[in-house]
Amino acid sequence: MRNPQDADSALAGESDAFVYRRDGHPNDTQLCSKLAQMHGSGFGNLVAQGMSALSAVALTVLPKDGLVWVADELYGKSIVLFEKALSRHGVRLHKFDPTSFSALELLAASRPNLVLVETLSNPRLRMPDLTALAKATHDGGGLLLVDNTFATPLHCRPLEFGADIVVESLGKQVNGHSDAMLGLIVCKDVQLNQEVKDTVSTFGFSSSPLDCYLTNRGLMTLPLRIERASSNATDLAKSLEGHRLVEQVDYPGLEAHPQYELASAQMQGGYGWMLAMHLDADEARVERLFERLLPEIPFAPSLGDVCTTVSHPHSTSHRGFTDEQRRELGITMGTIRISCGLEPSEWLTEKFLDALSGL
Repeated sequence: MRNPQDADSALAGESDAFVYRRDGHPNDTQLCSKLAQMHGSGFGNLVAQGMSALSAVALTVLPKDGLVWVADELYGKSIVLFEKALSRHGVRLHKFDPTSFSALELLAASRPNLVLVETLSNPRLRMPDLTALAKATHDGGGLLLVDNTFATPLHCRPLEFGADIVVESLGKQVNGHSDAMLGLIVCKDVQLNQEVKDTVSTFGFSSSPLDCYLTNRGLMTLPLRIERASSNATDLAKSLEGHRLVEQVDYPGLEAHPQYELASAQMQGGYGWMLAMHLDADEARVERLFERLLPEIPFAPSLGDVCTTVSHPHSTSHRGFTDEQRRELGITMGTIRISCGLEPSEWLTEKFLDALSGL
C-alpha cells in the first residue's frame, strides 16, 4: 500500500493487498486456496486451531437461544464449547446418534440452526450417512457442519455429500509433523464464507504465518503419508481383530464395522489412519501396555504424526464425561486409540502384538 486510498480499498475487500495480519497474510492465502480447492470449494478461512474453527462458525451462524444438534460421540472439547461456553449465551444443545435413521426424522422436525458431526467419530470411528444427514438438516432449515479432521479431503469431501461447512484441525494429519497448530473452515456459500471471515477478524481467531508455512510444507507430502498410514491402520486392525486379549477393534475398513459399506462408498483411497481397540483391562494393565510400547510408540493426546502414537480417551479427550456417558459411548478404561504413522507395517504389528503378549 502506498497511501490511504490503497488502505481503504484493501480494508473494503476491493483489492488483494494485505493490511493487517489479523485480516490475512500471504502464507494464509496460499495455503487456504489449496485446501479449499481440495474440498471442492473456491474459498475458505484459516484460523489458529481446530477449536477456533468451531468457535468461529458457531459465533457466525447461531442466533441468541439457537439450537444445536451435535453427535453424541464427539471430541470432548467440542462438546464443552456448545454445552458450557455457549450455553451462557442461550445456545441450546441436543445430543443425538447420527448413525440412527430414526434420529434423523426427529432432527428435521426439531428445526435446529446447526448440526455438528464428525466424518469419523472420536474415538469409536463411527460414520454417519452424510447425504441423509444433510437432507434431514436442510429439511429442518439448518446448516450441516462436518468436522473432517479424521479423514482429510483425501479420504472424504463432505461438501460433495451436502454439508454446508467443513472444519478441520490441520495440526493433525495435514501438517503431519506435530509442529504447528491451525484450523480450516470451508463453506459452500460465498456469503457465509465472508460472514465467517468477518468473525475470524473480529474475534482474533486468525492464523499464524509460521504455522501456515509449516502446514503448507506438510501438505506437499500428505498423499504419500496418508496412503502409508492408512495402509498401516488396515493391517494393524486386521491383526488385532482376532487377538485373545482384544474384545473389539473399531476401524471402518473392517467388514465387522457397522458402517463398513457406507465407509466404502463415502471414503476414497482408504479408510483412514485412526483405529481403536478395546481391552478387558484395569488401569494398571493399561498403564503396562503403554509402558511396553515405549519408546518407539509414545503416548500422545494428539494424532496424525509421522510416527505411530497411542492415546487413552477415558483420561484425555473424554475425561470430562461421566462414567455413564462413557459407557453409553462404549469408552472404557481399556479403550486405546491408535494413530498410525509411517513405520514398516510388519514391525508395527509385531510391536503391538509383543506389547499385548506381556499383559
